[in-house]
Amino acid sequence: MKSQQTSSQLFDFKNLDKTSIFTIAIIFIILYLWHLGLYPLINPDEGRYAEIPREMLVNKNFITPYLNGVEYFEKPALQYWITAFFMYIFGENEFAMRLFPALCALGGIYLTGYLATKMFNRQTGFLASIIIGSSFLYLIIGSLNILDMAISFFITLSMVSYYQFSTTLKSKYLYIFYASMAFGTLTKGLIAIVLTFAIIFCYCLLTKNLKLLLKSISLIGILIFLVICVPWFYLVCKDNPDFFYFFFIHEHFLRYLTKVHDRYQPFYFFIPCIILGIFPWTGFFISSLLSKSPKRTWYKFITNPHRHKYIYLCLWFSIIFVFYSMSDSKLVPYIVPCLMPIAILISRHLNHISYQTTKIKIALFINAFISLLIIVALIVTAIKSDFISLEEFIFSGSFIILVLFISNLIIFISWYKYKNFSQIIAIYAISAILFSFSLQPVITQVAQHRTGKEIAQVVNILKTKDTLIISYKDYLQDLPFYTKSRIAIYDYLGELEFGSKHDSGQGWFFNKEEFLSTWQQNPHAILVVPQKYKQECLTELNDENAVIYFETNKYLIITHN
Repeated sequence: MKSQQTSSQLFDFKNLDKTSIFTIAIIFIILYLWHLGLYPLINPDEGRYAEIPREMLVNKNFITPYLNGVEYFEKPALQYWITAFFMYIFGENEFAMRLFPALCALGGIYLTGYLATKMFNRQTGFLASIIIGSSFLYLIIGSLNILDMAISFFITLSMVSYYQFSTTLKSKYLYIFYASMAFGTLTKGLIAIVLTFAIIFCYCLLTKNLKLLLKSISLIGILIFLVICVPWFYLVCKDNPDFFYFFFIHEHFLRYLTKVHDRYQPFYFFIPCIILGIFPWTGFFISSLLSKSPKRTWYKFITNPHRHKYIYLCLWFSIIFVFYSMSDSKLVPYIVPCLMPIAILISRHLNHISYQTTKIKIALFINAFISLLIIVALIVTAIKSDFISLEEFIFSGSFIILVLFISNLIIFISWYKYKNFSQIIAIYAISAILFSFSLQPVITQVAQHRTGKEIAQVVNILKTKDTLIISYKDYLQDLPFYTKSRIAIYDYLGELEFGSKHDSGQGWFFNKEEFLSTWQQNPHAILVVPQKYKQECLTELNDENAVIYFETNKYLIITHN
């Protein structure tokens, strides 16, 4: 009886004062903002999504996105605009580049807690916000200048506002729903419409509430959507007649249905992404799926007064998960919008397993096992990799290993000595936040391994206003950003293939003859060459005046003597 009372007191957030809530909020704000400018851009994505808004500011053209001087139509422009604004305010630096995704992540934490509170209670909402905010994948994606956290935020805003509309029938929530879909469309395209409408359609169908679906069709809401979306799409299509086919056909249907982007992964690809992505709360997620009596569990579900809420959350997760799993183009960040409903479901689950010792033990052992895998993976990486020294590993990995080891040790001792589930959850929340802070040095090491900043800094020392920078059979996405220069490219197209065929690409993409001619005629040319092409490049140049000015384990710079 005593442990039961302790449990209820810990989770009774009605007694939680504003100071405590404010303290947690400040912790997450610090967690997501403090490190944004501490490490260089990570290629390829961060370099790309930093350079496009930089070129918008330079060219004063906010309609047609350009990447390295050529048209780039793979994504809409909303995040480019906001990043350009932050760049204008804070300067052309890593902090400005990552600020919008970080703010979207913080917004997603708030929305997750808000929805869980509205669905259930303050206790569920508060814990759900801690779970999502301290989840491994969510923090990583919220720390990078890519589009996935922004689209995740707008999908979450759509789902939260629609749920509020379904329970109150207040038009303001429906208008927010349409507006958030519009902003999502301006962030990453039609996916913001397809996923949200698929979820609410299935929800209305399964709950036999087709009247709600009909009420969701709002002329004012559609007008709001069109007012937000149509102007940019109209203007960019007007200036670029080939935009419509490339963006809507190539980048949506062909990308989803074919292997045109060479990103094919097996159907089960996102399962380990979810398992690791929700860590250190994975064990509780898996334990929530286990049941000794499926029939009894199903009966409890259909008689549960909250079943419509569970249906909403499960559809939110499963439709997005299945949709991306069926795609022929898969990347880890795609699955981020699935994490919010999982966080709420885990939080709700934690309110009901205080005395289910078997499920608690399973959760603890699963989390401990994943912790062990992470520790082993870090050690193996340190031993086998050629880009991190022992000293760097000790600096970047020791804290995370200590957090994982000590937190699991304390959790097991506390459980077997006191059997106080509330205490266990409190320790998990603290260790999860510490784990999140410990990730920053690891992110820094990855960034230093996957950035072109060092090469760019050397190029900046060498170049003059007449210098032509040529990238040899490769394209370092952040090289234009850090050098503030357009890069000529030899024997490589990649994502620039579409833009290279336009007038803007003429004279900047070389074949062998053009490359050698340009090198011989331009004494100020600088070559940036991947290490794997070093000997091939020197052989092709066959120039005794060509010298290796600077060299790393990944790239080298060749100049004229």
